[in-house]
Amino acid sequence: MGRGPERGKAALPSHFHVLLLLLLLAVPAAAQPSREAVQDARRAAEAERAAAADAARLAREATEMERGLARQRVAMAERVQQADAVLDMAQERERQAVLAAIAAREEVGHRAAALAPMMPAMRRLSLWPAETLLAVPLPPDEALRGVLVLQGIARQIRHELDALRAADEEAARRARIAAAESALVAAAQEEARSAARALDAEIAGARMREADARQAEREAGRRAQEALARASDLAEMLTRLEREAAAAAAQERQEAAARARTERAARRAGRPLPEPPPAAPPAQQTAAVATGAARVQPVAGRVLHGFGDQTEGGTARGQTIVAPAGARVVSPCAGRVVFSGPFRSYGLLMIVDCAAGHHVVLAGLGRLDTATGARLLAGEPVGVVGDGQGGRGRLYLELRRDGHAVDPQPWLAGARGRGG
Repeated sequence: MGRGPERGKAALPSHFHVLLLLLLLAVPAAAQPSREAVQDARRAAEAERAAAADAARLAREATEMERGLARQRVAMAERVQQADAVLDMAQERERQAVLAAIAAREEVGHRAAALAPMMPAMRRLSLWPAETLLAVPLPPDEALRGVLVLQGIARQIRHELDALRAADEEAARRARIAAAESALVAAAQEEARSAARALDAEIAGARMREADARQAEREAGRRAQEALARASDLAEMLTRLEREAAAAAAQERQEAAARARTERAARRAGRPLPEPPPAAPPAQQTAAVATGAARVQPVAGRVLHGFGDQTEGGTARGQTIVAPAGARVVSPCAGRVVFSGPFRSYGLLMIVDCAAGHHVVLAGLGRLDTATGARLLAGEPVGVVGDGQGGRGRLYLELRRDGHAVDPQPWLAGARGRGG
């Protein structure tokens, strides 16, 4: 009887001891963890979880930094487009100047050819005017008329010579203008190349930073999962996980009950039911959501075919824009890339969901700098125009609203970076 209290005490071990005892009995003796091993595993798991949290925080900071850099890329892309526009205008001025110089030279040639038959008479009259007239066997009255005619011819010849000199001076002036325009084209090309190099470097750096941050986050998450898996057979880790799950379930039940009470009260009072709470979007998406409704011309260039124009392929369902090969292409709106890659005969093609039922299709790109799923700001660079005849390419833009092609010109009216 004296051992009753002792037996009672022995029959009341803590829950922790019961759970630990069951775990110890479930594995061979050689695999049973000691108290020190349990503590070491717990500390290792906590350290890995902390490392994963730090990596996730760094990834979020990198995403926030990327949003700021995206705005900088928009400004850099505007600079590239301005340089492309200056280059395009300089090339056109150079072409016009060269054509004008050629036309002036042709005019000089035509006037010289017209004067060629008169040159022997002009030379003879200039050297021996009286002798030339006396050598003609004509009566005096006819000789006088001949003198008057020759005087008129001389005036015409002087006029033609003056016109020839003026044409030659104009040709020389046009040639100087063409040379000056060539220098401007060279400067504009260098500015466009410099801006494009800076933008390409920024895009490459942004990709590398984002890739490094995501890789670090994945590695830290993997290590944390491995640590949790290693510690999952330990008593204290199991207890903690069960406690967290029970707390989460209780919170969900409380929230569901609170919503049910609110709905019942609203029905009794005849009030409209409250809207359900919106689902929180993934962190990776919310960090990169593009804001603003601004619209931007996708490239600096000239519209070759507009919506509804008759082309070789039929009625145009979008715009065809002629631009210098390699000209920077930007997103005309803020939105999400739903497709980016090669597509049938279109070559490289990109589709941007601009919200409100609008989708923009861009085709004819020589390079794509964004991937499917990316979130874009209006004016953010997405690629470059492909190469074509004469160093110029064609970018095709199609605007679709609720699944139907519509005229993009009103939608782009007032857009920044208008091409010429």
